[in-house]
Amino acid sequence: MEYGKTKTPARRSLMHEGVAMPSEIPVPNAGTAHDTPPGDVGPRSMILAEQLQGLISSGDLAVGDSFPAERDLMVQYDVSRATVREALRMLGAKGLLEVRRGRRGGSYVKAPDGENVRSTLELFIQGHNIRFVDLLAVREAIEPVAAAQAARYRTAEDLEQIDKALDEADAVIEDIARFSELNVTWHMGIVRASHNPLFQSFMASISAPLYSATSREEFDLETRRIVARSHRRITDAIRDRDADAARRRMLRHVTSYGEELVLDGQAKPLGTAQ
Repeated sequence: MEYGKTKTPARRSLMHEGVAMPSEIPVPNAGTAHDTPPGDVGPRSMILAEQLQGLISSGDLAVGDSFPAERDLMVQYDVSRATVREALRMLGAKGLLEVRRGRRGGSYVKAPDGENVRSTLELFIQGHNIRFVDLLAVREAIEPVAAAQAARYRTAEDLEQIDKALDEADAVIEDIARFSELNVTWHMGIVRASHNPLFQSFMASISAPLYSATSREEFDLETRRIVARSHRRITDAIRDRDADAARRRMLRHVTSYGEELVLDGQAKPLGTAQ
C-alpha cells in the first residue's frame, strides 16, 4: 500500500486528530515547515512519532509499507525536516521502522520483534517500581492459560524441550543453583509451547525478578522435590493434550508460589505446588 493512496489529508497540523499541542509550541503556517525553531523539535517529533505509530496501529500503514518521503511528511504535518527525522528515529528505536538500501530503498514499516517488546516491558517494570505481588498476579493470570494452550498446540519438539528440562532438573535436584535455572527453563518451555507470542514476551520479562526473589532457605531440597513432582504432573497433562488438567494443575502450582506475605506486604515466593 502506498501512503499517498490512503485517505490521509494532503496537509495536517499536529493539532489535528485529537492530539493536543503544548500552548508554547506554535504550529507553523503552510510553506514554513522547514523553519521550525530548533527548540521545538523534541516535543513536536514525539507527537509526530505518536501519530505515525497510530497509523501503524490502525492499519493505515501496514507492515512492509513504505513511509512517506521526508518532504511529504513535512508538508502533510507542517513540521521541519529535523522533526521528521527525529520522529522516524524514534520509530526505529521502537523496532517499528527499518531502512532499506538500493533502488527500492527507503523507510519501511517493520513488525516489532519479541525482544523489543520484552525490553520495553522490562524497562516499564523497573521504571514503575512494580510490586512483587503484581508480578505474581500477572504470572497467575498467564501461566495456567499458557499450559492449557500448550496442551492443545504443543509440537513433538516442544514436548522434547520440556521433557529435557524436566529430566535435567531431576538429575541435579541437590544443586539449587542449577535446579533453579532449569525451573525457569521448564516454565518458559511451557509458555513457548503455547505458541502465543504475547505470553512469551510477558513471561520472559517477569521471570527473572520472580525467580530471583526465591531465597535458598525457601527453596530447600524438600521444596524442590515438590516442585519437580508438580512439574511432572503438569507435563503429563500437556503430553496427554488434556487442556483442563494442564490449566488446573498449573494454577495450583503458581498460586502456591505466593501464599505467604513478607513484612513489606509483598508476596513471599514459596516455589511449591501441592
